[in-house]
Amino acid sequence: MYSFIVPRKKITIDTLTYVWLLFILFTTIILTAIGFYIDGKNSKFDLYKNEIKNKIEKNINKRKNIDKDIKYLLYIYKEYKKASLSNKSLKDAIKNLISFIPNQIIINRLVLNKYEVKIYGYIDSPKTYKLLLGPLLKSIFDKTRVGFTKIENGKYLFSSYNKIKRVNNEKK
Repeated sequence: MYSFIVPRKKITIDTLTYVWLLFILFTTIILTAIGFYIDGKNSKFDLYKNEIKNKIEKNINKRKNIDKDIKYLLYIYKEYKKASLSNKSLKDAIKNLISFIPNQIIINRLVLNKYEVKIYGYIDSPKTYKLLLGPLLKSIFDKTRVGFTKIENGKYLFSSYNKIKRVNNEKK
C-alpha cells in the first residue's frame, strides 16, 4: 500500500521552544551589551576618581607648603618685631648716652655691640673725663675701662670700653 501523501518533515524544535531560545539569546545579547556599557562607565568613573584623588593629594601638599610658608613668615615677622624693638631701644639708648656727654668731650667714634659700648674721642684732660663722663658711664655699665693718650696739641685721645651684664631672662 502506497500513500499519496508525503509526510511532512518534523521540526526538531517545536515553536514554543524556538521562541524561548530566541528570547534567551536576545536577552543574553542585551545583558552583555549593558554589562560592557556599565564596565565602560565604571572605568571612566575610576579615572575620574583617580583624578580627584590626585587633585586632593596636590591640594594637601600645597596646603602643607603654604602652612610652612606661613610659619616662616610668622617667624620672620617675630624677628622683625624683635629687631624693631631692639633698634628702637638702641636708638633711645644712644640718644640718652649722647645727650649726657658734656660739651668738653668730643666723640670721634662710637662702637655699639649687644652688651658693650666703645667710645673714642678727644678731651682736655683725664680729670675732665673722670669728673664728667666717668661717673655717668659707671652708673650705666657694670664694667668700665678707659685709656688716655696725649696728642700733640695738648689734648688727650681717650678710648673707653664699657660692658653691661646680660639680663637674666635672655639666653646666654
